[in-house]
Parts: sequence; C-alpha cells; structure tokens
Amino acid sequence: DGLADRGVCDGVNHNIGSDFDMDYRERYHRVIWRLLWPVRVWFRHFPIHRGKGLIYRWIILPALPPKPAAFDYRFGDRLRVSLFYREDLGTNVLFGGDYEIGEVRELCRHAVPGSIAIDAGGNIGLTSLELSQAVAPGGKVIAFEPHPDTAARLRQNLALNNAGNVEVEEVALADRTGSIVFHESADPTLSSASVIPPDLQRSFEVPVTTIDTIWHKRGDPHVSVLKVDIEGGELAALQGAGDMLKACQPAVLLEAWGEEQRRPIEAYLMSLGYTAHQPVGFEQRNYLYLRQS
Repeated sequence: DGLADRGVCDGVNHNIGSDFDMDYRERYHRVIWRLLWPVRVWFRHFPIHRGKGLIYRWIILPALPPKPAAFDYRFGDRLRVSLFYREDLGTNVLFGGDYEIGEVRELCRHAVPGSIAIDAGGNIGLTSLELSQAVAPGGKVIAFEPHPDTAARLRQNLALNNAGNVEVEEVALADRTGSIVFHESADPTLSSASVIPPDLQRSFEVPVTTIDTIWHKRGDPHVSVLKVDIEGGELAALQGAGDMLKACQPAVLLEAWGEEQRRPIEAYLMSLGYTAHQPVGFEQRNYLYLRQS
C-alpha cells in the first residue's frame, strides 16, 4: 500500500533531530500513511481543484514530520536520494508516486553513451543520476544548481550513488554572464532567479552564465540531451545555448507552466528546427522537443 510498503520509504534515518522525530516518523509510516490513503488517492488520480490547497496545508503537512526528518526515495537502477518530508519533492513522491520518472526515462532514451548531458536545474539530483547512467560509459553530466544549500544536497546524493561522472556547476543560467539576484523560497528547491516566490525568504546575488559559455570552455563536446527546469528562466537559458543547440541538436526536456510561458519557448525552439512532443505519461507542464529528421 503506497511507497512505504513498496520499500521506497525504507525507514533509513537521515539527520533525525530527536527521539520524538524518530518516534513520529515510525507512527507516520505505520498508521498515518494508511489513514491518509483516500487523500493520497485523490491527489494522485484527480486534477487539482478548489479545496486541495487547504487540505494540503491543514491535513497533509501537519501529518508530516518537520525537517530535518527525511526518507530515502529509491528509483531507477539502484539509485536513491534523501528527501525531506516537508519539501515539494518529498510530498510529491509520497502522494504522487514516482516523481516525473516517465519524462526522465524518455529523455534518457535519447542520451548517447560517451556524450555530454546537461541538467539545467540540477536540484538534488533526480535527473542527473538517471542521466549519469544513460551516458555511461565515457559520458558526463553537467548539472547546474545555483542555490548553495541545494547544490550541497546534490553533491551528497551524487556521492551516495557513486556518480563520479556528474559535475556540479554552482551557477545560475541565463542569456548573459555576470551575476543575478536569486530569490530563495521557503522550500529551497523551488527558489528562482527569474520570479519572486510568494514565500520569499531572502534574495542574494549568485554568478550567472550561459550554457554556450560552459560548452565552449569545454571544447564544444557533443551534447545529446538537455533538461531545463529553472522555475521560469527556461527561455533565457535556451537563448544562451544557441550555439550548442544548433551544433549538437540535443533532445530537450523542459517545464513550462501555461501557454504564456510555453509559446515563446516553442517559437524559439521551432526557429531552430525543433518540434514539440508530449508522450503518454508526461505531466501536462512538461514537453520534449526534438529536431525534425
């Protein structure tokens, strides 16, 4: 019944702050998880509509142990990452099952062993880890993650999985180089350099670069796949990757919230010969762009 019973949430303790947290987690797995099965089914199988926000805020979140309580999420071929219960990724996994795994697997089908894969918005490593296997042997993943705390978690998860072919660039991406103001959300994994989150905690400067700059510095290697998920900055990141996109023609997986965001992205990629695809199983906001053959 659910992830806990399938062994995804395996009871391994990470940074548990007290005996109370430990006890609460045990009760959560064995009692609260089962009691919330109607809510989990609702969230997983019905579209978002009025009332879900309140239930999430007043029922789901209070049932979850606070940071630093965490659980192991197992996915792919013996991969695992540590997730906090009270973060967006953690709750998505707990109540939605495998997190966008269909999208990542589809992208990996286009990865070429020995090539470069770019993960723009590396977050804590879910996509980077899958890509690290897809481009092996001989290939590398370049993961961009500007938030220092999230980048630290990314490196920890890479070490946990012995993913030595993933390199972390702790910079933001746009269509220029220099610095940019980065806005930290209450959930650091949802922070952005492009939009100010409603739960803004602080703003600070981080270095910013372009994909082309990094690509040229590395000698213009072949890039077979590119994932872009940077909370609103996708278009600028793609515009800063024009040289690489024209030369390498990688498969591009990206997130776009609504038509207003998607239209200029699609227009830009279409000008480079790409067409949009949304394979079965993709979330509504996720798209795969491929060059026309």
